[in-house]
Amino acid sequence: MRYPLRAVILKKFKELPELTDIEPDWSLGPGEVLLEVEMSGLCYRDLLTVDGYFPRTKLPIILGHEIAGKVLRVGDGVISFKPGDRVASLTYIPCGKCRYCKSGNENLCKQRLTFGEDINGSFAQMVKVHERSLVKIPDKVTPEGAAMAACVTGMVLHAFRHVARIKEGESVLITGAGGGVGIHAVQVAKAFGCRVIAATSSEEKLKHILDAGADEVLLSDDKMVENVKRLTDNEGVDVVLEAVGQPTFDKSLRCLAWGGRMVVVGNVTVSSVEVPLGLIILKANSIAGTIAATKRDLEDALRLTAEGKVKPVVTVYPLEKVYDAMEKMRRKESIGRILLKP
Repeated sequence: MRYPLRAVILKKFKELPELTDIEPDWSLGPGEVLLEVEMSGLCYRDLLTVDGYFPRTKLPIILGHEIAGKVLRVGDGVISFKPGDRVASLTYIPCGKCRYCKSGNENLCKQRLTFGEDINGSFAQMVKVHERSLVKIPDKVTPEGAAMAACVTGMVLHAFRHVARIKEGESVLITGAGGGVGIHAVQVAKAFGCRVIAATSSEEKLKHILDAGADEVLLSDDKMVENVKRLTDNEGVDVVLEAVGQPTFDKSLRCLAWGGRMVVVGNVTVSSVEVPLGLIILKANSIAGTIAATKRDLEDALRLTAEGKVKPVVTVYPLEKVYDAMEKMRRKESIGRILLKP
């Protein structure tokens, strides 16, 4: 069966993707599911893909990896989902067979296929996925909350719970707190019962971050370390969620308390950093990276959203305005997540 499809297709790195109509073959293999896309998130990774920082991307390709949709058809062997079900997807399809998948760490699967890089993604009216990636959306969760449940809420949840191993009552510093990751990380950290200090480069976003639940908000300027120390009786914070990367990395590291942990979830400049080894040795600090969410993380992220502990802070653009949405993100003018609606 064939369907006409409006989609955003990247054909060449460092050039604008094309918004066009195509007629792909949507025949389904075993375990595959065809979704009508209700909402898709725009991630900074999408911009980096366009800019050529993921050269193994299989061009031409439909961009987008943050997916909320409704099941249209299912392939052979699919029993957990049926037409009409509302579902959210992981940002990738895990192989389901490797040691990482079998241990519940499918975000580390080396054979995973990432939407918008290895396989066609969700900047389209429809997308083909695999049931291994899908979770049903609770009734109380909107398409907006579902679309950001994997790449934002679930990814942050994984970073805090499994990598930083945060505990109730600890202090957490979140950089890039006005962006799509940061402003929701504030809410997830508060759901864990933590004190949240949020940092942003934009004075215009300070009030919005406070409204999201941060206990204190400060600018990520030259006084950031001094201000964090002042707010923590010169101790520093227990955990840093580094969502910006190179521009704030050194300052974030110096904000850690003795025994503090930094988790790096983003690097907007794709630049390297210098790590002061003496500092992390003497203070017994740890630095770790993390990627994506597992299916359990996605389920728990949707539950937190259904319970109202994470409230989506989003701006929705129609798919036809994808270029405006991308430019808004590049200029760092958006508050929260940018979403595209087909």
